[in-house]
Amino acid sequence: MKIVFAATGDIAIPAFEALVEKNLVSMLLTAPDQRGKRGNKLIPPKIKEIALSFSIPVFQPERIGRKEREYIVAEAKADTLVSFCYGKIFGPKFLSCFSEKYNIHPSILPKYRGCAPLYATILNRDGKYGISIQDISEKVDEGDVFSSMEFPLDGKEDRKTLEEIVSIKARDMVSSFFSNPDAFSPHRQEGDGSYTNFIRKEDGILDFSKSAEELHALIRALYPWPKGTTTLDGCPFYLLGVSSSVFAPFEKTNGEIPGTIVSYEDGKGLKVATGNGYLYVTRVQEACRKEMDAKSFVNGRKDIFGKVLGE
Repeated sequence: MKIVFAATGDIAIPAFEALVEKNLVSMLLTAPDQRGKRGNKLIPPKIKEIALSFSIPVFQPERIGRKEREYIVAEAKADTLVSFCYGKIFGPKFLSCFSEKYNIHPSILPKYRGCAPLYATILNRDGKYGISIQDISEKVDEGDVFSSMEFPLDGKEDRKTLEEIVSIKARDMVSSFFSNPDAFSPHRQEGDGSYTNFIRKEDGILDFSKSAEELHALIRALYPWPKGTTTLDGCPFYLLGVSSSVFAPFEKTNGEIPGTIVSYEDGKGLKVATGNGYLYVTRVQEACRKEMDAKSFVNGRKDIFGKVLGE
Protein backbone atom coordinates (compact mmCIF):
# COMPACT_ATOMS: atom_id res chain seq x y z
CA MET A 1 0.00 0.00 0.00
CA LYS A 2 1.22 3.48 -0.93
CA ILE A 3 -0.78 6.45 0.29
CA VAL A 4 -1.42 9.98 -0.87
CA PHE A 5 -2.31 11.70 2.41
CA ALA A 6 -4.54 14.75 1.89
CA ALA A 7 -4.65 17.09 4.90
CA THR A 8 -4.30 20.72 5.87
CA GLY A 9 -5.49 21.08 9.48
CA ASP A 10 -3.20 20.42 12.45
CA ILE A 11 -5.69 17.83 13.73
CA ALA A 12 -4.36 15.44 11.06
CA ILE A 13 -0.68 15.64 12.03
CA PRO A 14 -0.47 12.71 14.52
CA ALA A 15 -2.35 10.39 12.12
CA PHE A 16 -0.06 11.48 9.28
CA GLU A 17 3.02 10.79 11.39
CA ALA A 18 1.68 7.34 12.31
CA LEU A 19 1.37 6.39 8.64
CA VAL A 20 4.79 7.85 7.83
CA GLU A 21 6.30 5.69 10.56
CA LYS A 22 4.74 2.67 8.84
CA ASN A 23 6.45 3.79 5.60
CA LEU A 24 3.09 4.02 3.83
CA VAL A 25 2.99 7.67 2.70
CA SER A 26 4.38 8.57 -0.72
CA MET A 27 2.99 12.13 -0.95
CA LEU A 28 1.32 14.82 1.13
CA LEU A 29 -1.46 16.71 -0.65
CA THR A 30 -2.18 19.95 1.20
CA ALA A 31 -3.44 23.51 0.70
CA PRO A 32 -1.19 26.23 -0.74
CA ASP A 33 0.76 28.44 1.65
CA GLN A 34 -1.34 31.36 2.88
CA ARG A 35 -0.37 34.95 3.52
CA GLY A 36 -0.13 35.81 7.20
CA LYS A 37 -2.22 38.43 8.95
CA ARG A 38 0.73 40.81 9.01
CA GLY A 39 2.91 41.49 6.02
CA ASN A 40 3.20 39.44 2.87
CA LYS A 41 5.08 36.45 4.21
CA LEU A 42 3.62 33.12 3.11
CA ILE A 43 2.79 30.75 5.96
CA PRO A 44 2.85 27.02 5.11
CA PRO A 45 0.51 24.50 6.72
CA LYS A 46 2.30 22.99 9.70
CA ILE A 47 1.79 19.51 8.28
CA LYS A 48 3.82 20.54 5.21
CA GLU A 49 6.84 21.33 7.38
CA ILE A 50 6.52 17.97 9.11
CA ALA A 51 6.27 16.13 5.78
CA LEU A 52 9.42 17.83 4.49
CA SER A 53 11.25 16.90 7.69
CA PHE A 54 10.51 13.26 6.78
CA SER A 55 11.51 13.86 3.12
CA ILE A 56 7.92 13.21 2.02
CA PRO A 57 7.09 14.99 -1.29
CA VAL A 58 4.50 17.77 -0.89
CA PHE A 59 2.03 18.96 -3.53
CA GLN A 60 -0.10 22.08 -2.97
CA PRO A 61 -2.43 22.67 -5.93
CA GLU A 62 -5.09 25.38 -5.88
CA ARG A 63 -7.35 22.89 -7.66
CA ILE A 64 -7.03 19.33 -8.94
CA GLY A 65 -7.53 19.23 -12.68
CA ARG A 66 -6.15 16.94 -15.36
CA LYS A 67 -2.54 18.14 -15.10
CA GLU A 68 -2.61 17.89 -11.32
CA ARG A 69 -4.06 14.37 -11.45
CA GLU A 70 -1.39 13.26 -13.90
CA TYR A 71 1.35 14.72 -11.71
CA ILE A 72 0.05 13.00 -8.55
CA VAL A 73 -0.28 9.64 -10.30
CA ALA A 74 3.20 9.89 -11.82
CA GLU A 75 5.02 11.16 -8.74
CA ALA A 76 3.23 9.35 -5.92
CA LYS A 77 2.68 5.98 -7.59
CA ALA A 78 0.04 5.40 -4.92
CA ASP A 79 -2.95 3.07 -4.83
CA THR A 80 -4.62 4.60 -1.75
CA LEU A 81 -5.98 8.03 -0.84
CA VAL A 82 -6.39 9.01 2.81
CA SER A 83 -8.05 12.34 3.59
CA PHE A 84 -8.27 14.08 6.96
CA CYS A 85 -9.31 17.73 7.24
CA TYR A 86 -8.07 18.58 3.73
CA GLY A 87 -10.66 21.30 3.14
CA LYS A 88 -11.64 20.53 -0.46
CA ILE A 89 -14.01 18.10 -2.14
CA PHE A 90 -12.54 15.52 -4.52
CA GLY A 91 -14.06 15.01 -7.96
CA PRO A 92 -14.85 11.57 -9.43
CA LYS A 93 -11.94 11.66 -11.90
CA PHE A 94 -9.44 12.16 -9.09
CA LEU A 95 -11.03 9.49 -6.92
CA SER A 96 -10.85 7.03 -9.80
CA CYS A 97 -7.05 7.24 -9.63
CA PHE A 98 -7.07 5.15 -6.43
CA SER A 99 -8.26 1.63 -5.72
CA GLU A 100 -8.88 2.49 -2.03
CA LYS A 101 -10.14 5.81 -0.67
CA TYR A 102 -10.51 6.58 3.04
CA ASN A 103 -11.68 9.66 4.90
CA ILE A 104 -11.04 10.20 8.60
CA HIS A 105 -13.96 12.21 9.94
CA PRO A 106 -14.17 13.51 13.53
CA SER A 107 -17.72 12.48 14.39
CA ILE A 108 -19.88 9.36 14.56
CA LEU A 109 -21.49 9.39 11.15
CA PRO A 110 -24.08 10.19 9.95
CA LYS A 111 -24.13 12.82 12.72
CA TYR A 112 -22.28 16.04 11.96
CA ARG A 113 -21.23 15.56 8.39
CA GLY A 114 -19.43 18.51 6.85
CA CYS A 115 -16.73 20.94 7.93
CA ALA A 116 -17.45 21.85 11.58
CA PRO A 117 -18.29 18.72 13.61
CA LEU A 118 -16.26 19.75 16.69
CA TYR A 119 -18.05 23.11 16.83
CA ALA A 120 -21.46 21.46 16.52
CA THR A 121 -20.72 18.86 19.19
CA ILE A 122 -19.70 21.44 21.80
CA LEU A 123 -22.48 23.84 20.82
CA ASN A 124 -25.13 21.12 21.19
CA ARG A 125 -23.72 20.03 24.56
CA ASP A 126 -23.22 16.42 23.53
CA GLY A 127 -21.98 14.07 26.22
CA LYS A 128 -19.91 11.98 23.83
CA TYR A 129 -17.87 12.34 20.68
CA GLY A 130 -16.32 10.06 18.11
CA ILE A 131 -14.26 9.43 15.00
CA SER A 132 -15.13 7.50 11.84
CA ILE A 133 -13.02 6.03 9.06
CA GLN A 134 -15.16 5.91 5.96
CA ASP A 135 -15.05 5.33 2.25
CA ILE A 136 -14.89 8.56 0.26
CA SER A 137 -18.03 9.06 -1.78
CA GLU A 138 -18.97 11.83 -4.20
CA LYS A 139 -21.44 13.18 -1.61
CA VAL A 140 -19.91 14.82 1.45
CA ASP A 141 -19.27 12.31 4.27
CA GLU A 142 -21.90 9.86 3.03
CA GLY A 143 -19.56 6.95 2.30
CA ASP A 144 -19.73 3.57 4.02
CA VAL A 145 -18.04 3.36 7.44
CA PHE A 146 -15.18 0.92 8.05
CA SER A 147 -14.47 1.75 11.67
CA SER A 148 -15.65 4.12 14.39
CA MET A 149 -14.99 4.89 18.04
CA GLU A 150 -16.69 6.93 20.76
CA PHE A 151 -15.44 8.59 23.93
CA PRO A 152 -17.12 10.67 26.66
CA LEU A 153 -16.97 14.45 27.04
CA ASP A 154 -16.96 16.25 30.40
CA GLY A 155 -18.53 19.51 29.23
CA LYS A 156 -15.35 21.54 29.80
CA GLU A 157 -13.72 21.07 26.40
CA ASP A 158 -13.30 23.99 24.03
CA ARG A 159 -12.76 23.46 20.32
CA LYS A 160 -8.99 23.66 20.68
CA THR A 161 -8.71 21.08 23.45
CA LEU A 162 -11.23 18.77 21.76
CA GLU A 163 -9.20 18.95 18.55
CA GLU A 164 -6.11 17.93 20.50
CA ILE A 165 -7.97 14.99 22.06
CA VAL A 166 -9.34 13.87 18.68
CA SER A 167 -5.96 14.16 16.97
CA ILE A 168 -4.35 11.73 19.43
CA LYS A 169 -7.25 9.28 19.37
CA ALA A 170 -7.30 9.43 15.56
CA ARG A 171 -3.59 8.61 15.48
CA ASP A 172 -4.12 5.44 17.49
CA MET A 173 -7.20 4.51 15.49
CA VAL A 174 -5.44 5.05 12.15
CA SER A 175 -2.37 3.12 13.27
CA SER A 176 -4.53 0.12 14.17
CA PHE A 177 -6.72 0.33 11.08
CA PHE A 178 -3.90 0.57 8.55
CA SER A 179 -2.04 -2.31 10.13
CA ASN A 180 -4.66 -4.52 8.46
CA PRO A 181 -7.44 -2.60 6.66
CA ASP A 182 -8.74 -5.77 5.01
CA ALA A 183 -9.93 -6.94 8.43
CA PHE A 184 -12.57 -4.19 8.49
CA SER A 185 -15.82 -4.61 6.58
CA PRO A 186 -17.64 -1.43 5.53
CA HIS A 187 -21.25 -0.83 6.53
CA ARG A 188 -23.78 1.74 5.42
CA GLN A 189 -24.46 4.71 7.64
CA GLU A 190 -27.61 4.27 9.69
CA GLY A 191 -30.07 6.94 10.77
CA ASP A 192 -30.75 10.50 9.69
CA GLY A 193 -27.75 12.57 8.75
CA SER A 194 -27.01 16.08 9.97
CA TYR A 195 -24.72 18.62 8.33
CA THR A 196 -22.47 21.36 9.65
CA ASN A 197 -21.50 24.59 7.91
CA PHE A 198 -18.46 26.84 7.89
CA ILE A 199 -18.06 28.92 11.04
CA ARG A 200 -18.43 32.64 10.35
CA LYS A 201 -16.91 35.51 12.29
CA GLU A 202 -20.38 36.83 13.09
CA ASP A 203 -21.22 33.52 14.79
CA GLY A 204 -19.02 34.72 17.64
CA ILE A 205 -21.34 37.54 18.74
CA LEU A 206 -22.71 36.78 22.22
CA ASP A 207 -26.31 37.45 23.24
CA PHE A 208 -26.46 37.53 27.04
CA SER A 209 -30.23 37.13 27.10
CA LYS A 210 -29.58 33.48 26.26
CA SER A 211 -29.25 30.89 29.01
CA ALA A 212 -26.00 30.37 30.89
CA GLU A 213 -25.86 26.81 29.48
CA GLU A 214 -26.10 28.06 25.89
CA LEU A 215 -23.46 30.74 26.39
CA HIS A 216 -21.14 28.35 28.22
CA ALA A 217 -21.28 25.97 25.25
CA LEU A 218 -21.00 28.73 22.65
CA ILE A 219 -17.91 30.34 24.20
CA ARG A 220 -16.16 26.96 24.27
CA ALA A 221 -17.22 26.14 20.71
CA LEU A 222 -15.90 29.50 19.46
CA TYR A 223 -12.38 29.14 20.83
CA PRO A 224 -9.80 29.64 19.35
CA TRP A 225 -11.69 31.31 16.46
CA PRO A 226 -13.67 33.50 16.05
CA LYS A 227 -13.87 33.78 19.88
CA GLY A 228 -16.88 34.77 21.96
CA THR A 229 -17.32 38.43 21.02
CA THR A 230 -19.01 41.30 22.83
CA THR A 231 -18.19 44.89 23.82
CA LEU A 232 -17.04 46.58 27.03
CA ASP A 233 -17.38 50.36 27.18
CA GLY A 234 -18.15 50.26 23.47
CA CYS A 235 -14.87 48.51 22.57
CA PRO A 236 -14.47 44.91 21.35
CA PHE A 237 -14.10 42.43 24.20
CA TYR A 238 -13.66 38.67 23.98
CA LEU A 239 -14.68 35.91 26.38
CA LEU A 240 -12.37 32.96 25.86
CA GLY A 241 -12.93 30.51 28.68
CA VAL A 242 -15.58 29.53 31.21
CA SER A 243 -15.52 27.73 34.54
CA SER A 244 -16.95 24.34 35.51
CA SER A 245 -18.84 21.91 33.26
CA VAL A 246 -21.86 22.65 31.11
CA PHE A 247 -23.46 19.59 32.69
CA ALA A 248 -23.24 21.06 36.23
CA PRO A 249 -26.15 23.04 37.75
CA PHE A 250 -26.05 26.80 37.10
CA GLU A 251 -26.70 29.35 39.85
CA LYS A 252 -29.82 31.44 39.19
CA THR A 253 -29.47 35.21 38.80
CA ASN A 254 -30.92 37.86 41.10
CA GLY A 255 -32.55 39.85 38.33
CA GLU A 256 -29.49 41.68 37.00
CA ILE A 257 -29.52 42.92 33.40
CA PRO A 258 -28.10 40.14 31.20
CA GLY A 259 -24.44 40.89 30.50
CA THR A 260 -23.81 42.58 33.87
CA ILE A 261 -20.36 41.89 35.35
CA VAL A 262 -21.42 41.20 38.92
CA SER A 263 -18.17 40.32 40.69
CA TYR A 264 -15.02 38.24 40.62
CA GLU A 265 -14.77 34.99 42.58
CA ASP A 266 -11.47 33.23 43.22
CA GLY A 267 -11.32 29.83 41.59
CA LYS A 268 -14.28 30.64 39.33
CA GLY A 269 -13.70 33.90 37.46
CA LEU A 270 -15.75 36.90 36.40
CA LYS A 271 -19.38 36.45 37.43
CA VAL A 272 -21.60 37.54 34.52
CA ALA A 273 -25.40 37.56 34.53
CA THR A 274 -27.20 35.87 31.63
CA GLY A 275 -30.84 35.24 30.76
CA ASN A 276 -31.29 32.63 33.48
CA GLY A 277 -28.10 32.10 35.48
CA TYR A 278 -24.57 33.23 36.20
CA LEU A 279 -21.69 32.47 33.88
CA TYR A 280 -18.15 32.41 35.30
CA VAL A 281 -15.58 33.62 32.77
CA THR A 282 -11.97 32.50 33.28
CA ARG A 283 -10.12 34.11 30.35
CA VAL A 284 -10.70 37.35 28.45
CA GLN A 285 -9.09 39.57 25.84
CA GLU A 286 -9.36 43.28 25.20
CA ALA A 287 -9.03 44.63 21.67
CA CYS A 288 -5.41 44.74 20.44
CA ARG A 289 -4.16 43.07 23.62
CA LYS A 290 -3.10 39.54 24.53
CA GLU A 291 -5.33 36.98 26.18
CA MET A 292 -5.26 37.03 29.97
CA ASP A 293 -6.82 35.23 32.90
CA ALA A 294 -9.79 36.89 34.55
CA LYS A 295 -7.90 37.71 37.76
CA SER A 296 -5.19 39.63 35.88
CA PHE A 297 -7.88 41.53 34.02
CA VAL A 298 -9.69 42.47 37.24
CA ASN A 299 -6.43 43.60 38.84
CA GLY A 300 -5.98 46.07 36.00
CA ARG A 301 -9.63 47.16 35.77
CA LYS A 302 -11.16 47.90 39.17
CA ASP A 303 -14.02 49.82 37.49
CA ILE A 304 -15.69 46.93 35.69
CA PHE A 305 -18.17 45.68 38.28
CA GLY A 306 -21.68 46.73 37.40
CA LYS A 307 -20.81 47.36 33.76
CA VAL A 308 -22.96 45.59 31.17
CA LEU A 309 -21.29 43.68 28.35
CA GLY A 310 -22.72 44.33 24.91
CA GLU A 311 -24.16 47.77 25.65
